[in-house]
Amino acid sequence: MKVSNAIYPLSLLIILVGVWCFFSNIYGVKTIFLPSPQHTLFSLWSMLQQVEFWQDLLSSWYRVFVGFLISFLIAYPISFASLLNNKLKDTIFYFIEFFRYLPVPVFIPIIILWFGIEDMSKIIIIVLGTFAQMIPMFYDSATAIEKKYSSFNFALKWSKLKYIENVIAKGSAPSILDNSRICLGWAWTYLIVAEIVGAEYGIGYAMIRAQRYLATDKIFAYIIVIGLIGILTDRSLVLMRKKLFPWNK
Repeated sequence: MKVSNAIYPLSLLIILVGVWCFFSNIYGVKTIFLPSPQHTLFSLWSMLQQVEFWQDLLSSWYRVFVGFLISFLIAYPISFASLLNNKLKDTIFYFIEFFRYLPVPVFIPIIILWFGIEDMSKIIIIVLGTFAQMIPMFYDSATAIEKKYSSFNFALKWSKLKYIENVIAKGSAPSILDNSRICLGWAWTYLIVAEIVGAEYGIGYAMIRAQRYLATDKIFAYIIVIGLIGILTDRSLVLMRKKLFPWNK
């Protein structure tokens, strides 16, 4: 990253920390409501030295990774299958629209009843929350490429399936990866909600456990951890995109 590109986010960070310091240290907001930055960082440092923290972190990451991967493996072929036939597309999208507008938390009680509070229930919640969002996004990315190169297909007289395989799938890959970055953020949101409602370990469970003991500093520390995970994951996907698709800026 160029120095000039880092100035704006760094400036924003300094302003936010400055406002935080003002309210916590100068204005006098009680620690139980707003811990100071230094208190939060001290708690974060203490957490990093605890085995339980790493167990919670790895458990949450595992659930997100598996749930997101399953969602992708469901959404990707369905999105391209929707290109084959309009009636098939309409059928798929009626089903998807039903799920898209259902708030995922309404599924949590029944999923916990069926699968308990183990990893499987958290993974299912992530799948329910992300796959129905992925399909329209992937489909839009694919149709954009289909329209762009429709004349190319007309000249070659390829079958629909061959056109999808050789042109649309490859041409839409960068855009689909961008869409996946957005959906991965949603996966973390649904996971934290699921872990708060019912879990024995995980970041969401750790946050609700800290709330019971009024350890607000730990809650803020976990918020920072989740944000840093998001930044690192997103930057990794951006780097992957540049390496895999250097021709698409």
